[in-house]
Amino acid sequence: MFPAVPSRILAFCLLLGVLAWGCSTPETASPKLVIKLHDVLSESQGINNAIAKFVIENGYGYPVEIVEESTPAMQEALPKGEIDVNLEGWQQNIIEWYNLESHEGTIINLGMIYEGGPQFFMIPQWVSDTYGIKTVQDMKDQWKLFQDPQDPQKGVFYNCISGWECAKINQVKLSAYGLDEFYNVVSPASATALTAALESAQVASQPVFGYYWQPSPLAASHPWHILEEPAYTPECWKQVIAATAIGGADSAEAACAYENLPIDKLVHAGLRETAPELVDMLKAMVVGLEPLNRTMAWSQENNVEDKDQVAVYFLQNYEDRWRDWVTPEAHAKIKSALEAAAPQAR
Repeated sequence: MFPAVPSRILAFCLLLGVLAWGCSTPETASPKLVIKLHDVLSESQGINNAIAKFVIENGYGYPVEIVEESTPAMQEALPKGEIDVNLEGWQQNIIEWYNLESHEGTIINLGMIYEGGPQFFMIPQWVSDTYGIKTVQDMKDQWKLFQDPQDPQKGVFYNCISGWECAKINQVKLSAYGLDEFYNVVSPASATALTAALESAQVASQPVFGYYWQPSPLAASHPWHILEEPAYTPECWKQVIAATAIGGADSAEAACAYENLPIDKLVHAGLRETAPELVDMLKAMVVGLEPLNRTMAWSQENNVEDKDQVAVYFLQNYEDRWRDWVTPEAHAKIKSALEAAAPQAR
């Protein structure tokens, strides 16, 4: 038989066991929530997401998931907290939704991630110079230059990506300008496909007509002419947005240029309670248009498609910018992670 163990010793041993269990499992007891970032598959947003992912995971210890979805899907998910962050809100394209959800308090605007993100219709500069095309109205008389190989009776306009709100906006604008009578509209399935259509025409010295935006290496790698449009006014834009809301591309009597506004970060309001330190970081996160353009150009010049590698390039080259986004403790952790990462070309 085994000797009896005094009850006070048994109780002491049990207490030690409880303390040891409690001290050894804090991570499993309350794991950090997964931060979900919206991705509409634009190149700039992919890079901004990768930068945020590296900072959040390495500096703050939160796992990050990139959620690829359309703009309408984001409009459903962000107010519900099904995604946490949209680093490129482009709220001027979805202004009624933005105003409603902001008023309801379901989303928060944390300020710009980079300076004004222009959107525009463009043709190659040499086409503008050769044929005297300056405005959207000039495009009516020159549609044969941009002939659609699938329908030679019309030209072709390469629209914003299918599933993005700007695809519907551009349909309304083309109709209001009277260009839908002269051009078929092609909405590529991805930003990569749109870029390829426009760039391949430039490389082949072929006329091409389409929608594009900045930041983008495409805007810098070839000379483009941005077509003149009627100047933006709130009254005009209200008509355009109203027409997109009812799905009537031909219901706007007038249209105008996009408003050139800073691109803002939108987050689910609940993030203030679940991860307040990340809200502080995201509020301070300003990547900047010029650094983003340079980073995108480096990615293209070096054929680097992995956005995580592109993020490392940015963070290794722009520490003077991101240092101010984070706490000193997070800065030390991020620096350590960058030193362990493969160095990127400067």
